[in-house]
Amino acid sequence: MAEASAVRAAAALLARATGVGSDPCRPLPDPFGVTGAAVSPLGGPLGPGAVGASDPPSARRDEIQFDLGEGPCWQAHRTNRPVIEPDLATAPPQAWPAAATALSGAGVASVAAFPLSYGRLDLGAVDLYSDDRRELTDDEVDQATTLACIAGKSVLTRALEALEAGDDSPFPTPLPREVHQASGMVMVQLGVSVDEALLVIRGHAWSSGRALREIASEIVLRRLDFS
Repeated sequence: MAEASAVRAAAALLARATGVGSDPCRPLPDPFGVTGAAVSPLGGPLGPGAVGASDPPSARRDEIQFDLGEGPCWQAHRTNRPVIEPDLATAPPQAWPAAATALSGAGVASVAAFPLSYGRLDLGAVDLYSDDRRELTDDEVDQATTLACIAGKSVLTRALEALEAGDDSPFPTPLPREVHQASGMVMVQLGVSVDEALLVIRGHAWSSGRALREIASEIVLRRLDFS
């Protein structure tokens, strides 16, 4: 069980993480004994993107979910409820089978996702990743949910203050520019809609075990052609 003092310390750090360059991710793993964490807006006023991760492996694990368009962060955001998966290897969830396989392949044994929200605004999700099997208690789920709400307020505050200052860089873009360009090119190559083109690119990235941005760059550079 998470120590109350560790949770309070994390809450204090998250509440102060409102400035550009502040870190709303690093305080999250320690109270729960997990490997890493990521904070990701997925909709609402911030749009889908990534605020950051506590470490490079967690950033890649978050990227997997963006590449596939499914996973615990999307489920937590969609349902506005915590998603707890203590054992991906032996009990993979039916709601996001592709992401479960990819996350397991990236070394994730357990994952928990919590809504990133503030008031009535549903902003995204907070993911906690563990390289070992880790089952959160009910109290820990409540504690992590509270920390995710504090993180949501800090992320929104940072974005709004930057916007007032005329700087939109803290707002994540929906997709990297090269992904938009690649989607347009595949749309023309295959004669499909842009959403279907993005689905083709995501499927190719997943099946080849490579990042979405990497595949998109190859398409833009005309090294990969689906026609």
